[in-house]
This record gives sequence, structure tokens and C-alpha cells, in this order.
Amino acid sequence: MGSKREKYPEKCPWDLGPKQHLAKEENWTLRLGEANVCFSKNKLDNNYFHVISNENEEQILAFRARLLYQKLLDKGFRLVE
Repeated sequence: MGSKREKYPEKCPWDLGPKQHLAKEENWTLRLGEANVCFSKNKLDNNYFHVISNENEEQILAFRARLLYQKLLDKGFRLVE
């Protein structure tokens, strides 16, 4: 049996690309109903992101933030612009 591979997102709002007007933002919020997840870059270390959801805050590596962002999109979350 093969293991399930995680889908790596091609574009995140903090990347330059189709939605590059969002790349300079300080926060990016995904919403599904009343659930919100907010991503922001660590200002002291670009390798980390702060992720806030349901009053919980954690610091995760940038590649983990990309994976979480994609998982949330797959669950139906949408970027608030």
C-alpha cells in the first residue's frame, strides 16, 4: 500500500503570482462559516509563520504553513480579501 502524499500548494497569497496584490499584506485570513485561521509572517525570521485559530496561536515553519493553507482550502475555507 502506498502512503498518502500531502498536496503541496502551488500558490499562497504571500507568494508573488496571480494574487500578488496580497503578497505585501501582514495577515492572510481563511474563513469557513464562523471558523477563522489567520496566517502572518514572523517578522524576525522569514522561515516561520504565526498561525492563529480559535484563540490558539502557534509558530510553524513556512513549508508547514503552506501545507496547512492547502489543507484548509481543500476543506472549503476561503481567503478573505
